[in-house]
Amino acid sequence: MEMFTGARHIKQLLIVIVSVVVVLCVYKNWVHTEEISYTYHDKSGRLRHFNDIVPHTTHQYAAAQVNEISPPGDIHSFQEVWKKIKELAKKMKVLEKRIPQRYPDVKYLNYRSRKRILITGGAGFVGSHLVDRLMMAGHEVIVADNFFTGRKQNVEHWIGHENFELIHHDIVNPLYIEVDEIYHLASPASPPHYMYNPVKTIKTNTVGTINMLGLAKRVGAKVLIASTSEVYGDPEVHPQPESYWGHVNPIGPRACYDEGKRVAETLSYAYAKQEKVDVRVARIFNTFGPRMHMDDGRVVSNFILQALKNEPITIYGHGKQTRSFQYVSDLVDGLIALMASNYTLPVNLGNPTEYTIEEFASMIKRLVGRPSTIKQVAAVEDDPQRRKPDISRAKKYLGWEPKVPLMDGLQKTVHYFEEELQRATHDQRNFYRPEERTVSSLQDLK
Repeated sequence: MEMFTGARHIKQLLIVIVSVVVVLCVYKNWVHTEEISYTYHDKSGRLRHFNDIVPHTTHQYAAAQVNEISPPGDIHSFQEVWKKIKELAKKMKVLEKRIPQRYPDVKYLNYRSRKRILITGGAGFVGSHLVDRLMMAGHEVIVADNFFTGRKQNVEHWIGHENFELIHHDIVNPLYIEVDEIYHLASPASPPHYMYNPVKTIKTNTVGTINMLGLAKRVGAKVLIASTSEVYGDPEVHPQPESYWGHVNPIGPRACYDEGKRVAETLSYAYAKQEKVDVRVARIFNTFGPRMHMDDGRVVSNFILQALKNEPITIYGHGKQTRSFQYVSDLVDGLIALMASNYTLPVNLGNPTEYTIEEFASMIKRLVGRPSTIKQVAAVEDDPQRRKPDISRAKKYLGWEPKVPLMDGLQKTVHYFEEELQRATHDQRNFYRPEERTVSSLQDLK
């Protein structure tokens, strides 16, 4: 789907007009002729007068050679032209703000089919892709984000649309709005981010989850809790089914996130049992794609960034530990399918294809094509050694499984990172166009 904005067309037209004006001014300044007079001393020392019709450029050159009379004051200098160009540029920016923006194509839903959907953390990596899908499906979407790891840039293409609302809000504080569904995605998800303020991470996943479950209770909304594969810790069962209780260090450096998500699941089912809240729980495995935070410290972003910068690709530990990687659009399909289903138990959403970290580093190096070396460094504490989802439950109850091949997703992600690294100014947008998908098995992901 091709996207263009009216503002961009107007800007291009104004640039053309300004360019024409500049060329005309320079041309006039170069070739315009008029009668001029100047005086000079000849070799004998006598004063001479000379009148002729010559180009201004010749006139200006003569001024540097002889005692010349100043040129007429009505001739515009280059400085004056440049000043006018800057004034026009300011006016162009004002005009751009007045021009209605064109948005990605949005399906029309009548009031019976259209839902008001809240997405906490909707300006983040996964949340922004979910926003795109639900907006394009025709729903009204409200994003609540405190922008700790989320960015307005991820959802700026929807700002101003009548179906979209962006709220700067931290969910550790209650939120009072009317909604039909809640996707609770708010939480830092990468080790550097959730370890930065472990107490706040715990509060987001406990107090924040209580606030969202309380909102769902008050307004009768269905709520989906985004849990994580980290609830399995360093698993002793492989692959990990939803029935596995996990192997987690409750006082380790990752515990603020691991145990925070485990408590979030406990709270969800407590509200479901006691308050009859309609809950869904998704256990999300490693996900990658455009709009990933470049410095989030995760495997995919670390390796791609290091390869693009031609720096050593660092592997923590021996490199034999395994991970599975799913592309973000597959995850969004799974989240929407889970919300639309009647299944209430936790569901794994991930790609069951397993790679060692060593294999993955070599894959990224070949894809980027830079002569980076692969370097092993000391292992990090509580790093899981094996991670692979059992997605039998998702296949059976949701009709879901990942579709995007790993290399296809990596190519899109590498391209996004390349564009992001090339940005030098705020105006150089690295816009990732929302993908239009058709998944008939999920009943159009309604």
